[in-house]
Amino acid sequence: MVFERGLGWRNLENQIRNNPNHCMSMLRMHPETFQYLCTTLEQRYSLKSTDHISVVEMVVIFLVTCAQNDTQRYVGLSFGRSQETVYRKFHEVLNAVESLACQYLKTPTMASLQLYPRKLRENSNYWPFFSGFIRALDGTHVRVKVGGSDAVGYWDRHGQTSLNILGICDINMIFTYAWLGASGSTHDSLVLQYAIDGDPIFPKPPIGKYYLVDSGYANRRGFLAPYRGSSKENIRYHLSEFDDGPPRNKKELFNKWHASLRSVIERTFGVWKKKWRILDNLPRYDVKTQNRIVHATMVLHNFIRLHKIPDADFEDSDSSGQAQQRRRIEEEELSRLEEEEITMDGQYMNNVRDEIANMIWNEHL
Repeated sequence: MVFERGLGWRNLENQIRNNPNHCMSMLRMHPETFQYLCTTLEQRYSLKSTDHISVVEMVVIFLVTCAQNDTQRYVGLSFGRSQETVYRKFHEVLNAVESLACQYLKTPTMASLQLYPRKLRENSNYWPFFSGFIRALDGTHVRVKVGGSDAVGYWDRHGQTSLNILGICDINMIFTYAWLGASGSTHDSLVLQYAIDGDPIFPKPPIGKYYLVDSGYANRRGFLAPYRGSSKENIRYHLSEFDDGPPRNKKELFNKWHASLRSVIERTFGVWKKKWRILDNLPRYDVKTQNRIVHATMVLHNFIRLHKIPDADFEDSDSSGQAQQRRRIEEEELSRLEEEEITMDGQYMNNVRDEIANMIWNEHL
């Protein structure tokens, strides 16, 4: 059955084109960014209009679904389209947006990882102390729908089925790598190891460089973790913990500035999830498709950021920061991390951390 272009879509199109605030609220991007996205997908990634539906409407169907997490039925009613049309066009745009990854979510080259980010060099809190910093790395959970016996492996510690997404971002809140293949029951440090071992394009840090990671990862060559507290020694790390008073020693001072610089990944995750509400509760597609939706929204995150049109979500995050997640590490996982840290690579990174801590402490005496 052929459906005519409904009044619902005509009204939506008028609001998107003539009301920037409505466009931002509905599609999570500025009208100029939206128009550039449509043009890019049509001209470079083979998304085509038909006699019955334009590229613009197809892209809006996709963005509304991802931004508002509306059901296919609701979107169909809003646009005057059948659910079958909404389903088909959603997947056509999903294919096209994923193709954008080759341009907007590229694994960094070894040469680019050797560079010193300008934003890092211009901040005296971080430079020259963290001169080896290349990116921040962390994991985050996205709820996933899995049926039957397959759900067991996806249960996380909060009792929900989820995907454990490994993300790496640069100092400008741009995703530069993602590993999407892990279930919610997998510890963050194991997800990282799976990515290193299983992905030939994982961006391994050059000699003398490192990713900033939190205490859920081992402090080992190429991955700089904070000082971890214990039952014998209370060492604060999260920025909110320093509301009670300034750092008491060099370990806490190091941790404070480490947490501040590393918070870019948490702010990036925060903006990403704020924009795309579909990540709160992915639709009931197969797990592969749910992973693809996660990937596509990361690509859109970068597309918006790199287009450099003022964006309230990014601006709010830049000014206010993001509350840091307090991590609870299970005993079994803690033992495994400590075993990694007594290796030669662990001892090497412990020395690097101590050198940085001494530099910062001496500078602030």
